[in-house]
Amino acid sequence: MRSNHEELILRNPAFGACALWQVARSFTDKRSGQSPSPSLLHFAISTAMLFHEATVTKIYRMNLESGLLKAVVEEPELVAGLQRRLEKSFPTCLLALQLAVSAEIMTRSSGSGLPAFSAVGSTLPAGIRHSTPTNAAAKRLGNWLAMEDLEIVRARLGIRF
Repeated sequence: MRSNHEELILRNPAFGACALWQVARSFTDKRSGQSPSPSLLHFAISTAMLFHEATVTKIYRMNLESGLLKAVVEEPELVAGLQRRLEKSFPTCLLALQLAVSAEIMTRSSGSGLPAFSAVGSTLPAGIRHSTPTNAAAKRLGNWLAMEDLEIVRARLGIRF
């Protein structure tokens, strides 16, 4: 068995597709108004955060309405290395989105600028619906990302595109 076996499982595009579906569903539920679907940049940020164990653990233990700012203030090390993680996880993010659209659990919608993606249905199909800390963290993260403008999120996290 390889030393990075668990990391490879986590970075599986199928697992990522389910987590990103949670982000999209939560984002849309919270925002139901202007631009209700998260953009590609929201998913890039989400993937970088959800592929980091300390971030998932912190977000999973927080209240759904707490917000991203509270998480960063309480655990400032969550943003340490986030730019590097974002760049490293971006190919997996794209594969996960591609798989989600192919499996018809998400749809791509074009708008002005980058594409956006919406969750299909109110729950994932039973065969791929799993209760994991990562999926719970993804739900909270989608909710938090919907609460603020993307530029504010980017500035708080100290990342650039």
